Amino acid sequence: MVFSVRGTVEKKQKEVNVQEAYNIWDLLNSKYFAVEQIQISENFAHDPDLLLFVKDYKKDLMGQIDNIEKKMQEHSIKGVDRPRKGVNTSANTEIFTDQLISESLFLMLQEDVEMYLRAIRTSVTNDSIRKLFTDQAVKGVKNLDRLVKYLKVKGWLNQAPMYPNIPIGTPERIDCGEAFHLWDHLTFRYDNIEQTQIYYEIAHDGDFKTLLKHGLEEVLQEQAGMLEKELLYFGLPMPKRPPKKSVGNSSPECLEDDHMFRMILAGMQGAAILHANALKQCITNDRIRKIFRRCCWRKYVSATT
Repeated sequence: MVFSVRGTVEKKQKEVNVQEAYNIWDLLNSKYFAVEQIQISENFAHDPDLLLFVKDYKKDLMGQIDNIEKKMQEHSIKGVDRPRKGVNTSANTEIFTDQLISESLFLMLQEDVEMYLRAIRTSVTNDSIRKLFTDQAVKGVKNLDRLVKYLKVKGWLNQAPMYPNIPIGTPERIDCGEAFHLWDHLTFRYDNIEQTQIYYEIAHDGDFKTLLKHGLEEVLQEQAGMLEKELLYFGLPMPKRPPKKSVGNSSPECLEDDHMFRMILAGMQGAAILHANALKQCITNDRIRKIFRRCCWRKYVSATT
């Protein structure tokens, strides 16, 4: 469902669908909440490194809010009550420890990443709105990564169960969640490869076939190869690989290009959920978390902007 600015149809990109309108409102609402959380953190934090992070994050947050507010005004979307101008407290500053403040920020930033990916996944009408979400999501992931490293240095992250079957001689370690996400991503990519091969064989439109070929060779097979190396490196069980070349048995007229395109888009949207969960949960091995971050932004975001 799509509506245009003030009920007039001007340019296609002036239109927003109902979910995009909600995404803008929802993100601004969450940003206003984050501002008040940050203001409280500023009052109670003691550690200089934590204060520096809070200061930098607040500056980034205010810039994000300004950009979202402009979009709301541009598309005449109902506003949100703004946060309090400031937060004053007479409570003992020792009540809230730096560890408690950091962990609260960590949970907030984890939710922030998932909210952005959900917004990107459901914003398919207006390119400028999706780009706004994408740009802010990249910053959100960087902030989360920076806070994870701070928490690890301080020893404030609870250690997840470690994967026990690392081969002798492998210097790195991963936890059970990271092991699952590596395996889960590879099996998902194998399914994507087989499906895309079939679609390529029966697609009609030349531009669509070019898009499928690019996605197959430059995204799916490349990521699958990277993930295979990681599974072998950490001694994880290897899933079955798809055929080298899948040929659909159905008539080329059985599936229309627009249907196949929607299925491909749905697969990309599903990948966004996998990436979000991996980014949130992979906190033991920084290199593995970086792999999932690269999968998410280098390929998924570039393909949707």
